[in-house]
Amino acid sequence: MTFLELFWHSHPVLFIIIGIILLGIIVLCGLLYFGLSKPPTAEEKKKWYPGDDLLGKEPHHMRGGLAVTVDAPKEKIWPYLAQLGQRRAGFYSFGWLERLFGFHIYNDYRIVEEWQHMAPGQFVFYHQNGIGSEVIKVKEGSYFTSLSDSRRPSKYQFAIAFVPPFKLKFFAWSWNFILEDIGNGQTRFHTRCDAAFAPYTKLRWLLVAFFMGIPSFVMCKGMLLTIKKIAEGKIKKKFA
Repeated sequence: MTFLELFWHSHPVLFIIIGIILLGIIVLCGLLYFGLSKPPTAEEKKKWYPGDDLLGKEPHHMRGGLAVTVDAPKEKIWPYLAQLGQRRAGFYSFGWLERLFGFHIYNDYRIVEEWQHMAPGQFVFYHQNGIGSEVIKVKEGSYFTSLSDSRRPSKYQFAIAFVPPFKLKFFAWSWNFILEDIGNGQTRFHTRCDAAFAPYTKLRWLLVAFFMGIPSFVMCKGMLLTIKKIAEGKIKKKFA
């Protein structure tokens, strides 16, 4: 009888618990690898992009970003960025997973004319309860920036500013999308997010990074890869 068989017969409950823990660690490592495997270059991390100033000089910034190279010009990508949102075309990510966690999001891969206008003051809804971020600046075809700040919540109808349940006095974050022409008909597609909160502790930083950062990066990575495939003509379906 092997050690594992002996352990199973002697301590079946403990065996199952250890197995679940190991499976959780493997899944977490897989999510981290997937979510963080398309970082911007060292040069891009240092570069200033639109929206980097939205949180001002708030201390304890958390900054994250992803970037992919799209074999298509900016005008092929922008129409899909312009219609992001729970009430519009979705987020081109894992719709089934978003719905599993209570987000009423269905991805629409069509270009819908009534969703193409984006302007400052509009609100990008993430969830049907009103969580989202307000559009701050737009340069059509190139970028848009957005912000959610619980100290200065958006006045857009039904919009709310989200504060995580970590005994925080305020929570603010920006979510920005930038299209950078790199020549030869290619585009560097960036998403960058900053966050600030108070009171700051290392434990709260870890909680925010774990419960909000990891899911956000996984979904953002899915979004970037999907929009890349759409713009390159590799996805033909209409809905997901």
